[in-house]
Amino acid sequence: VLMMLLAFIAAAMPPIRAQSLHKVLLIASTCSLRFSAAYTTLPVFNAPRSTAGVLTRSMSASAESDVEIEIEKKFAVNDQTSAILKSYGFDVVQKEEFVDWYFDLPAPRWKFCLDDCWFRYREKKVKIMNNWGWRGAWQVKRGRKGTQDTDGMTTYEELQGKAAKELILDMLPEVTANESIELKCKSNSQYSTHDIPYLEGGEQLVPFARVETFRTCWKATSTENEFSGLKVDIDKADSGHMVGEVEALCDGISSLEDVENEKEKIRKFVDMITRESESDVEATTIGKLEFVLMKESPDLYNACVKAGVIHKPK
Repeated sequence: VLMMLLAFIAAAMPPIRAQSLHKVLLIASTCSLRFSAAYTTLPVFNAPRSTAGVLTRSMSASAESDVEIEIEKKFAVNDQTSAILKSYGFDVVQKEEFVDWYFDLPAPRWKFCLDDCWFRYREKKVKIMNNWGWRGAWQVKRGRKGTQDTDGMTTYEELQGKAAKELILDMLPEVTANESIELKCKSNSQYSTHDIPYLEGGEQLVPFARVETFRTCWKATSTENEFSGLKVDIDKADSGHMVGEVEALCDGISSLEDVENEKEKIRKFVDMITRESESDVEATTIGKLEFVLMKESPDLYNACVKAGVIHKPK
């Protein structure tokens, strides 16, 4: 476009000035060709990193970009927790409310939970203009069965939206239409007063837990803080159960070394928080979902314990 504009100006100029402008056009043309040649030899994306020691399972490059690695450790919350977080340079950055629906095949045919793969639909309360509403998305938290740390530290791949839905649909076993109807009739009665999220193609899935959470998010106020890359969530569920979580997020191609470094940072911070609050450092903290399963679905809870994906509290 620039070349065409300069040519048009040259045509309208007196001969002497036009000759000078033609020289400019020649130089600009040469520079443009050199720039074009140089640009087309540059890669559009960064060269792929080595996959040695990488956590993500086999998936396309585009799918990897949708994956995050969530590293997390829970801790007990009491009336001292807020003051302790402030003393370490943390402050409240956000408050949010959401509802998590957890799905699997109907009892006793549980599949995903027992493989440490948690499929859920998360509805977040959001404000649009002057009105409040709910916005939802499908999510998957996929662990590595038998490799989670015994001190309560967890590492999960997290997928959202289309990537999450595709993964679950690919993992679903074949179930006939009659079987699906029969199984759903047996399993949905306890949630009959709610609008259950629907996934097209996943009609055999049924909810086994519904958890409403009020969350307060904390982060370090200074980038020079030793724990500035961490986030602390204080959650209170509709059951009344409260729990704290310290977490770090890595991208889907993070190395094992990167993940281990984040684990050590989280472990150190949780240890500091629990000692300050005079909590039992060695105790296993119960998460929101575990608490619900213990109270409402003991058979599924015991099956998860037997499969090694949930550790009973000490």
